[in-house]
Amino acid sequence: MRALHFFVATSFLLSACATVPLAGPAADMEGKRFDPPPTGQSSLYLYRSSVLGSEVAFSLADNQQPIGSLANKTWIRVEVAPGRHVITCSVPSYAPLTQTPAEAATVDIGLGETRFLEVDVWPGLPLNPRCAATEVSADKGRAGVVGGNRAIASGL
Repeated sequence: MRALHFFVATSFLLSACATVPLAGPAADMEGKRFDPPPTGQSSLYLYRSSVLGSEVAFSLADNQQPIGSLANKTWIRVEVAPGRHVITCSVPSYAPLTQTPAEAATVDIGLGETRFLEVDVWPGLPLNPRCAATEVSADKGRAGVVGGNRAIASGL
């Protein structure tokens, strides 16, 4: 009987997890090589590894231009011009047609650099999750990317 309860509870939790479009295995492996950015560009990796808030996907933008969405254990790599980038993360609200306020992370990225941002969630009130992007070390960022699947970037 306990096994049945565990199965039902696990099935419910898994069915409540948000999903996003994923890249194929070749693109996932390519991104996990952490190749340098193309000439004249810089690279940003954004990843999500927290189970908290897994029932929603986070929408990401760079300087108000959509990047894509992240679900739990997913990541995106985007090639960007060197300079200042304001990365915002928002979560669809439970109220119709609104979103929670975006939290911004500002990254000043140099030519040829690769930087990593972890997208995380914390509970909002009332029961409305919020997210934020925070720059992390290359070691922590690579570990987060390796532990996830590549999501399809939608912009830039």
